Amino acid sequence: MTEGIQLENYILDEELGRGDLTIAYRARRKADEALVTIKVVAPQFTFDEFFVRRFKDAVRQAMKLEHPNIVRTYEANQEGDALYLVREFIEARPLAQVLAEEGPLSPQRMLTIARQIATALDYAHQKSVTHGDLSANRVYLGLNDQVTVADFGQTQAMAGTSLVKQGFAVGSPETMAPERVHGQGPSRQSDLYSLGVLCYQMLANKPPFTGTPAAVLHAQAYEQPHPLHLVNPGISVPLSEAIDRMLAKGLELRYNTGAEFIRALAVASDGTAPMRSPVVAAAQIREAGLARTSFWKRPWLWGIIAVSMVIFFLIFGFWLVSNWNSDQPVVITNPTVQIAVPPTTPPTATSAATTEAVEISQDTPAVATESPQTPTAIPTPSPTPFLTPTPISFPTPGSPTIAANSPFDNLQLARELTADNQPGQVGISFTPGPLPVYLFFDYNGIEPGTLWSHRWTWGDTELGAFEDSWPESYSRAGTAWVYYSPPGGYQPGPYEITLEVDGQTVATATFVIQETP
Repeated sequence: MTEGIQLENYILDEELGRGDLTIAYRARRKADEALVTIKVVAPQFTFDEFFVRRFKDAVRQAMKLEHPNIVRTYEANQEGDALYLVREFIEARPLAQVLAEEGPLSPQRMLTIARQIATALDYAHQKSVTHGDLSANRVYLGLNDQVTVADFGQTQAMAGTSLVKQGFAVGSPETMAPERVHGQGPSRQSDLYSLGVLCYQMLANKPPFTGTPAAVLHAQAYEQPHPLHLVNPGISVPLSEAIDRMLAKGLELRYNTGAEFIRALAVASDGTAPMRSPVVAAAQIREAGLARTSFWKRPWLWGIIAVSMVIFFLIFGFWLVSNWNSDQPVVITNPTVQIAVPPTTPPTATSAATTEAVEISQDTPAVATESPQTPTAIPTPSPTPFLTPTPISFPTPGSPTIAANSPFDNLQLARELTADNQPGQVGISFTPGPLPVYLFFDYNGIEPGTLWSHRWTWGDTELGAFEDSWPESYSRAGTAWVYYSPPGGYQPGPYEITLEVDGQTVATATFVIQETP
């Protein structure tokens, strides 16, 4: 389809491969004979003018990405009927080829590769660029498993064009997230789901779902994959569960960033997880229903029935006692705190900041390294708070307090995190409910290894203190956020968040959860 193409500034030497959208060539730049890769868009796509504009815009976004784990994109151009992009030439094999030639990878090698992919994704997401079609054909392995990820944003050019209406697929079914099957566009969460699929594929030598494209898309949306430790008995249960969480249908159940996912994989892969013998694994496979067994002859079924009956009677008894003693205070479950890694740009109260607002260095806070990347949650015991049934007048929260020697500044509270990692519902007074409260803050000048923590208090009751060392991988200055997500939802009352460095309070923010009428 592209025979006889002549480009003004490049000479096409050899075809490297073909995809649904483009044909790749090894080429030379006439000016200096430098090797490059040129991807020429198949002619049937260039008749849609809207697609052409979207394609050029997507390439321009990818040109902003400068990262050792991302293939550099140089330009997008159109000469006559030839629409093409130019990117760097790399000596590497696609991950799909490596798996086909070498079979399933070891957990440690999988972790090495996944860490670099996660680093690339987190960096791109901080620049508000999503991949949209991450697959084993777009991840390349070079010498010593050096990873480079290619083709950021290209398939997104087809969204909303006449090409989609004509039946062209937008993305690889094997790695497509459930929400995308249901019609949503590419997002940070869908890219991370695709990373989870790649981790599963590297350990099982096949993606979670296989078959015809229609069957795979249906499975992505409605079916659960076989647990990885049952597919490959050499995989530990914790590692299997960490990957399974990233393949959850619900976005809220997955890890929030690539760094957080890699941290979980590293903990699960450190050798402490028990390994199962083939005999035990076979028994687990039969127990999971992969071998046919009479429904009523399964012991675990009777166990579930018995436990359900016990729970029913306990709940019924609790209901009777609660109605008899209804004037007693209501106990609120002690919530937990979760940690999130820094986004790209400082938040604003009125609008989302542009991707150019802050320059983030190559080793950004979301990048995973061998050292810990995110603060480790260390809950501290605290009394269980009580909520009295009588109305309480809550104090009005004040402005954040910043110490003179504080490395943290510009504290801002929000009730939600937008798709581009910006604060949503900014304020200091919120309504009760399950949504977390986010604390955004700028940081500058905090030395790697410094002991820092954040502490959450409800009234006079400390709910939790969370402490960690400031990682070396964090850039010198940037923006970070932490959030508090109680399982039972926020209860009315005044709250305080303190940021501490080496045991000294350096910044404080307050907010209030108002009582509903």
